[in-house]
Amino acid sequence: TRHFTAQTTTKCLKDKHIYMMGDSTLRQWFEFFVKALPTLKQMNLHVQKQSGPLLAVDVENNIDLHWRAHGVPLRTQKTAVADLHYISNEIDDQAGGPHTVFIFNLGPHFTTYPLDFYTHRVLRIRKAVLALLQRAPDTTVIIKTVNTGYK
Repeated sequence: TRHFTAQTTTKCLKDKHIYMMGDSTLRQWFEFFVKALPTLKQMNLHVQKQSGPLLAVDVENNIDLHWRAHGVPLRTQKTAVADLHYISNEIDDQAGGPHTVFIFNLGPHFTTYPLDFYTHRVLRIRKAVLALLQRAPDTTVIIKTVNTGYK
């Protein structure tokens, strides 16, 4: 186990565009970074925290951190449909490159749906990731697995 200080974490994230898409467990990562890095400031986008989008920036170190829910299905308060984007579409909309990091997860919100529904979503994301890595192979892609213990 390695522990990161605010300085080492900032150094790691310096000059990065970080796109996080998923459930509340990934939103907790976003919240951790905002709390752990004093120079990272969250913007008020006047949206539901549960669905996002959320944005934090560190102008000094050229870091922008984005989080949004993975799209439907989603258990959340009332939110604008326009704010709900699919992970595959978000990946398709980005050029990628050495300064781009994508982190995503899917899981708990799909447990009450047929497996085919989940499989279809995963295959769409896989297609988008493969296309992204074809056009920008130096993009970092991180897949966060689901937390255990929920259903």
